[in-house]
Amino acid sequence: MKLHVPVSTILKVLIAAACVWGLLRLIPSLILLLISLVLAVTLWPLVDRLERRGLSRSVSVGLVACGMLAVIALFLFLVLPALANQTIELATNLGAYRRNVQTRLNPDHPLLARLMAEVFDLPSAPEVVHSLKRPLALGQVVLEFSIAAILVLVLSLYLLLDGKRTYAWLLAYVPRRHRQKMAETVPAVSDVVEAYVQGQLLTSLLYGSFAFMVLTFFRVPSAIPLAVLAAVCDVLPILGVIVSTIPAALFALAVSPFAAAAVTALYLLYHALENYVIVPRVYGRSLRLSPLVVLIALIVGGSLYGVLGAVLILPLFAAYPIIEKIWLGDYLSDEVVADHAELAEAAASGEDRAIDAVLQGEEHPSERIAIRESG
Repeated sequence: MKLHVPVSTILKVLIAAACVWGLLRLIPSLILLLISLVLAVTLWPLVDRLERRGLSRSVSVGLVACGMLAVIALFLFLVLPALANQTIELATNLGAYRRNVQTRLNPDHPLLARLMAEVFDLPSAPEVVHSLKRPLALGQVVLEFSIAAILVLVLSLYLLLDGKRTYAWLLAYVPRRHRQKMAETVPAVSDVVEAYVQGQLLTSLLYGSFAFMVLTFFRVPSAIPLAVLAAVCDVLPILGVIVSTIPAALFALAVSPFAAAAVTALYLLYHALENYVIVPRVYGRSLRLSPLVVLIALIVGGSLYGVLGAVLILPLFAAYPIIEKIWLGDYLSDEVVADHAELAEAAASGEDRAIDAVLQGEEHPSERIAIRESG
């Protein structure tokens, strides 16, 4: 039996393969575009607020751009020099710090010794050594990062200037029968993204400042790099506390065992305070994610695109209830939508009543009210 494949089918397969190949090649550029979009969504309310005060769109975006440049300039002139000096000092004295920590470690705890070795051996890892041996490797990394940062800044400003027109142009591809749903989805998802970015910036700043004060108080070496590490790691829920606490505790051990124990205890205490007091107040009900969902998001995002993917995927997971309510409500049963809504409310309030009701198949009060109204 001869297999006959039409030429049109072969062409479609080749075109699809070419599109997939092109998409894979464009992933770094798409990531930059996504970061720019997230930044533009975060700054959009500020631009709208300036417009309501009588300023034009271009002037409002210009003022926001000047504010962003002022923040960057403050970081470059106030933080970067001290950060660079302490980082160089850390690299120069790393061997001395390691020997100091080794003398204070209890030989009966080999796990701590191995953990210490892993941390202090990180700068001499084969990947790092290979990168540093390449000519101008560090300069190339700095140049690429600077170009990417400038592109993100410029793209976000253009999105703020011309975002509505671009959105309308893209919306033209959506059938008119679905545009009302899009009109509901975009603002709701934008609110989630805005709350996530603003809340994360605030919590990272608070954690970095707290870490700097604690490390400075106990005279831990390289306090600024460790504080910056803490602020960056705060972006990663659950895993961030581990990654930021271990180096801080080890370098505090170079001062004294008491300093190491105090730094560890204060870091963990702060994270408990952040999880149960600061985060609920900062994020409110805009970003309700259980620890299990956060872990799943980190695994999925990290598998797709490393740490950056793990960070960017969190607001997408948080926006799923909006997508389900607006787009999947017609395909899912009313019971599914009602159960998920009740479970979301229970997650926000910390109650288990709705969980027990779902497990036992009971009707929720909102369902009973809807049945009476429809009847």
